[in-house]
Amino acid sequence: MNILEDEYRTKTEVVYFLERFDIFSSGLIFRNQIDLKALKEDAGKHLELILVDHHNLSEEDVFLTDSVIEVIDHRPQDARWPWPGRKVRLETVGSCATLVAQNFIRKHPEMLDGLLSRLLRGPILVDTSNFSKEADRATSTDVEVTEALERIGCLEIDRSEEFDSILKAKADISKLTAQDLLIKDLKVAAGVPIVGMPILVENFLKLPNADAALRSFAESRNTAIVVLLGMELKQQKLSRDVAIFSLPGDEAKEKIVEALVSSTQPPLELTFTTEIHGERDKYSLSHYTQGNLRATRKQVLPIVRDTMLSHCGC
Repeated sequence: MNILEDEYRTKTEVVYFLERFDIFSSGLIFRNQIDLKALKEDAGKHLELILVDHHNLSEEDVFLTDSVIEVIDHRPQDARWPWPGRKVRLETVGSCATLVAQNFIRKHPEMLDGLLSRLLRGPILVDTSNFSKEADRATSTDVEVTEALERIGCLEIDRSEEFDSILKAKADISKLTAQDLLIKDLKVAAGVPIVGMPILVENFLKLPNADAALRSFAESRNTAIVVLLGMELKQQKLSRDVAIFSLPGDEAKEKIVEALVSSTQPPLELTFTTEIHGERDKYSLSHYTQGNLRATRKQVLPIVRDTMLSHCGC
């Protein structure tokens, strides 16, 4: 898993879902348990990597570029990472697990027993919000692959039961601190952390020490800006909100705010609610409700990335 072992406990829905199949952390391999740099530099070994569910490398992973042989992702193409000469599959579907499952169905259907079929269907249900029309994330490919998994794996547990149990685990933050929530579902775009939350940002800000956790988080990552994306799904009603946090002296926040508010590809339909300033202006935070419930971080990330790259002249 491409996270640190200490971060695994924050992925409450992943822990819950895998443990249902007796897959515990002791049986997983985490990023900090493999020295990829040593493998890369070992003349006696040939390192090959497949990127799944992303197709760009972070600054600290750029040294792995020529070891990548294949890419499987469902995000919009990042023009900086075209991957010439590699086997690349970039397809706009609701879940990258759909593309992985499709590979199994086409190439190794004999491997798809009930266990593997359920393991693949689970993230598809989560990523598509159980094919919710309101979220509108699912494509015909997601539907076809899920139906194939259910047929091949003879899955008896229905989608709603599976989805509701995973969503309940994802939303269970009872054992997590504000600091934990900031790393639970984290992506980075051009140096800006984009934090996905299983609760609305407005509710996160009510947690004990939320503001201190945000300041510490930004400082520890050497950034002055953090974008927070909140989501809540209750009784099939979906809500989203967005906040942009910044430390004093930052000049890019207003550009990011402007880009998000004025975005037409897609329109986020942001409505300003409040501006919060920390004691002695130690930070500021602009909060918005999001009207377009179909827009996810997958669409927000390139807006932030392109804005930051333009701001710094990269």
